[in-house]
Amino acid sequence: MTIKILNNITSPEERFYYTLEKPDGNENYDSFDIRELEWQIKGYWNYQNENDEVMALKIKYLNSINGAWISKGEYTVGIDISEGLYLCKNLNAEKDNSSPNLTIIRNGKKGVSDQDYIIFKFMNYTFLNKGDVVKINDQTEIISGNSIVFNQVVREDFYGEGAYKLGEDIPKGEYFILSMDINTGGAGVYDDQDNLLVSVSRFGYITLENQKAINLDDCILISLNKKPDIYPVQYNGNGKSERKLVYSPGMYKIGVDIPAGKYQLKNEVFKNITDLSYEGYHGNEPYSPGYWNWCGIVAGNKAQSELLGWYKIELDSYMKYKDRFIRISDSNNNESYQKFNGLPTITFLEQDTGNEVNIIRCILIPE
Repeated sequence: MTIKILNNITSPEERFYYTLEKPDGNENYDSFDIRELEWQIKGYWNYQNENDEVMALKIKYLNSINGAWISKGEYTVGIDISEGLYLCKNLNAEKDNSSPNLTIIRNGKKGVSDQDYIIFKFMNYTFLNKGDVVKINDQTEIISGNSIVFNQVVREDFYGEGAYKLGEDIPKGEYFILSMDINTGGAGVYDDQDNLLVSVSRFGYITLENQKAINLDDCILISLNKKPDIYPVQYNGNGKSERKLVYSPGMYKIGVDIPAGKYQLKNEVFKNITDLSYEGYHGNEPYSPGYWNWCGIVAGNKAQSELLGWYKIELDSYMKYKDRFIRISDSNNNESYQKFNGLPTITFLEQDTGNEVNIIRCILIPE
């Protein structure tokens, strides 16, 4: 990785001070337009349709399971119910963010801040340990995973939304993640303790190894041998990059989804990038930086960051200024700053092939 440096390193920390309150205005937009994802993933709506069909079959089968379902109430694991893995179903088969399906106070924890709030669309696997206290709302039922066999609806190399036992319903290995959320493009994969394994915008990758079970939140998994190709999108912003094909947000494998080579990095926090809806905005006004509009690129994981030589590269928000800065974080969270004039550049080498880079609220423009 190389970065163009036109001036000496300075101390620009003030450029990266985050505001404490999320402001109103364009800076809140998250650079997503579903039509852009259609461009990146050809045949995207075929995946949506297949996922809808699979979900409908799963919900039908889930509702046909007879057994000792446990309904609304508060239970102590080891006293009222047994320790173990539970299959959970949402009777409404849709998310309700105002009321968690399950609220769990883990053994030895106290207070609201220690509670796990689990919200899911239609099914979930949750492991309850002895001593945990679990509250089940009136739209949820759970049943011991040892007392039933859930026959998964799985099509070849395609794993729709839902929950899976690793090694039984889904093999261990690496998978391509594709978001099914047409509003934000967000997606997450969780384990049976509600730990987030990976969060992606639009698409990305995950390796499943040691989990008992996983839960797919607004996404599907596809075996790598059937992974769709990822395409750059046409950029309609102003300047020399207008009409160029650029790489917009998502997680890419170097040498597979994005070629080795040299790229410019440009902030894009204002709505969509391709301007397909004619509502996109590509102006150069500074904006208030915060965690909600973080802009830059991130290595796939800490191990890959050691190979790439960086973990995070963050762009500042002073878009009208001649002198701009980037903040570079390594795998140990050590930070450094570099000053540049114009757009910074990054080079992916052939030896970087196979490593992943997550593009967040910015674009990579091939030189």
